Amino acid sequence: MLEEHSYTQADLGQIIGKSRSHVANTLRLLKLPDPVRDLIVDGSLSAGHARTLVTADDPAGLAQRIIEGGLSVRQAEALAQQPPQNDNGPRPAPKRSEKDADTTALEKMLSDASGLKVVISHKEKGGEVRISYRTLEQLDELCRRLQQG
Repeated sequence: MLEEHSYTQADLGQIIGKSRSHVANTLRLLKLPDPVRDLIVDGSLSAGHARTLVTADDPAGLAQRIIEGGLSVRQAEALAQQPPQNDNGPRPAPKRSEKDADTTALEKMLSDASGLKVVISHKEKGGEVRISYRTLEQLDELCRRLQQG
């Protein structure tokens, strides 16, 4: 639409009901290689995480490290700013908390049922279920499903 109709990012933002910066950030994601964009679409990687990879030398490799390590966006930013490591030595593995098979299976079941990324973390007393959505439409759909249950 930008090229075809000579819209500015601000014009497009008004048309779709988003801010100019949202449009600009979303357009930046189009610079990422297809495998990284696929990770965003399937919910494995958030747009915030992916934006840190736009200028990286190896965005696909860094994306995998972010996912495997369960890194926050701030940690992903720090990782993306590090100089690329040469292949002379092993890379340190990102910290990762081990989950039991039951928790992993439950996360997968809830993710499959909701179509969204679900992370379960156990604490000493209780725990937390985190459901990640990318759009307000996904949140609305999740709320609708929960109200029907």
